Amino acid sequence: MQKRRVLINAGMSITQIIVISGVLFILYRFLLNTIGVEQLGIWALILATTSITQVANFGLSGSVVKFVAKYVARNEDKNVSGVIQTAGISLGVIIGFVLLVGYPLIKWVLGLVVPLSSLELALTILPYALFSLWLATIASVFQSGIDGFQRIYIRNLLMMGGSIFYVLLCFILAPKHGLIGLAYAQIINNSTILIISWILIKRFLPVLPIIPYQWNKAIFKEIITYGINFQIISVFTMLYDPITKAFLSKFGGLSMVGYYEMANRMVQHFRALVVSANQVLVPAIADLKEKASEKIKAVYITSYKLLFYLSIPLFSLMIAFIPTITRIWIGHYEKIFIIFGMLLAMGWLLNIFAGPAYFANLGTGKLRYNVIGHITIGLLNAGLGFLLGIFYGGIGVVIGWIISLAIGSSVIYISYHIIESIPLKDLFPDESKKLFLACLLFVVVLITMQSRFLNRIDVVPSSIVLLFLFLIFTFFPLWLHPMRKQLMGWISNELFNKKVELK
Repeated sequence: MQKRRVLINAGMSITQIIVISGVLFILYRFLLNTIGVEQLGIWALILATTSITQVANFGLSGSVVKFVAKYVARNEDKNVSGVIQTAGISLGVIIGFVLLVGYPLIKWVLGLVVPLSSLELALTILPYALFSLWLATIASVFQSGIDGFQRIYIRNLLMMGGSIFYVLLCFILAPKHGLIGLAYAQIINNSTILIISWILIKRFLPVLPIIPYQWNKAIFKEIITYGINFQIISVFTMLYDPITKAFLSKFGGLSMVGYYEMANRMVQHFRALVVSANQVLVPAIADLKEKASEKIKAVYITSYKLLFYLSIPLFSLMIAFIPTITRIWIGHYEKIFIIFGMLLAMGWLLNIFAGPAYFANLGTGKLRYNVIGHITIGLLNAGLGFLLGIFYGGIGVVIGWIISLAIGSSVIYISYHIIESIPLKDLFPDESKKLFLACLLFVVVLITMQSRFLNRIDVVPSSIVLLFLFLIFTFFPLWLHPMRKQLMGWISNELFNKKVELK
């Protein structure tokens, strides 16, 4: 049952990312035609700046996943209810207060990074963005509770439905109201998700009241102790995007911010295809820690090898397709988007290898090196982004960001291998070396071909050529890889077991 649940959660997480990526592709193309790239850049800056207020989160959303899983494993429904209600009430009050007090500061920050001609519009939509953020923060507690029950697939369905609903609202409101229509759409969507999230978590835990009202001091102390380390991670994570976009606006302009936002969304959703499947390990490892902690190391090793096997070819394919994507999504060959997309893809690929160690640390509560890794990323990003931005403009800002991301991520997975006595050479699995070389050769050949002639022919023929060459280079390394056989074995065994149980 445990293996099947993890498999279902992982499969639905991947499905969610595919659906949301498709929805966002449609939405951003629509917004480019409706409000333009500069207003899209303003919206991206507003969202990035307001997210700074999440420093008051205290890591409570992340704590909910671990402690709900912990008390569910112990069959302590009263404590599960206490965790969810206490975290929800605490965040609602704290974040609400911080948003009110921080409103003048956020206005001042926007005045520094938004051009004067666009500042009035940015300040007009700021209150709507703050209220929307407050709703989303409370909803995140209830969604974390769903994750703690290891019903991540339910949350995936909710988020897929929410993204589709949001796009429909944008189609209706953006043409009539412009940028403020996006703010209206986000408030309506987040309110809906908040209500549905509470209804769903109450189905799993009927002892919850209709409206959360019980606040438990002892539980608050427990989850805040874990959450403080988690919050340090969250604070630095939340600062990455605002700092990078602020430097981009200063050294490159709003158009660069808009194209960076699109490229970053594209890469992040593609990355999430792999990471989201890995993320289901957090509640699973929290459960294992209570019942069979000796199995955690084996879970990590298998997870890392699977991640390496999947991410190398997937990211290679994405990098090769970026010039084609820009012609479909933006409508023309946009050099800045392509440069940003390729840089971000390389940076997040190096980051992705920290995933298994990062989630294993979350599940066990050992967050020290997760914290150090994120602090390293944040400090390097602020320093390198500013320094390289002065000398190389917006492109220098993004180069500084990916260097910071790669170095900080390495702290997490290298430390995990050292602490758990796993050889560092296993970071580059022997069985994946041929696959890596094949993918590297594919990317080099395709980038050369793109610059020579592929960008001059129609999208459909060039896409067919790309896929055909990808298969030529990678089919045999992928097919003969031992992880492919192991993965197919897991899937077939779970399907077979399910049939047996249904008889």
